[in-house]
Amino acid sequence: MTKTAFIAGLMALAASQAAAGDIQIDISGVDAGRGGVIHILAFDDKTAFDQSQMAKIVGYAKIPASGSTVSGTLENQKPGQLAIMIHHDQNDNGQFEMKGPIPQEGWAYSKGAGVRSLPAFEDAAIEYDGNTSSLGLKMNYAN
Repeated sequence: MTKTAFIAGLMALAASQAAAGDIQIDISGVDAGRGGVIHILAFDDKTAFDQSQMAKIVGYAKIPASGSTVSGTLENQKPGQLAIMIHHDQNDNGQFEMKGPIPQEGWAYSKGAGVRSLPAFEDAAIEYDGNTSSLGLKMNYAN
């Protein structure tokens, strides 16, 4: 490898690392009396989001449901479209509890999507520029 190719490779690596940033997620409307934890998940793939393929998330944070407003951070997120999904896992079992079609635990999506039904990726996707930033979401509860 030539010295020029080596330096170009280092510059490309530095640029790709510099392009990733953190997103602080501020969640309001949390019913802390329900206990448990909040899962924050980020998807950059339409199919993975639309089919809830958790193995394909590109960002994750787990925080205690300790107050009416809580915050968590998705670290090292690359620029591009992201859809954020929030789940208030009251019993901390990693499952989104349903009773028929009615959610038994809290949820939220980026852009306020999914209040009445599961959103598609396009409904929840935000354009993320790679800079450290914050995003506010409001928790929803069916009961």
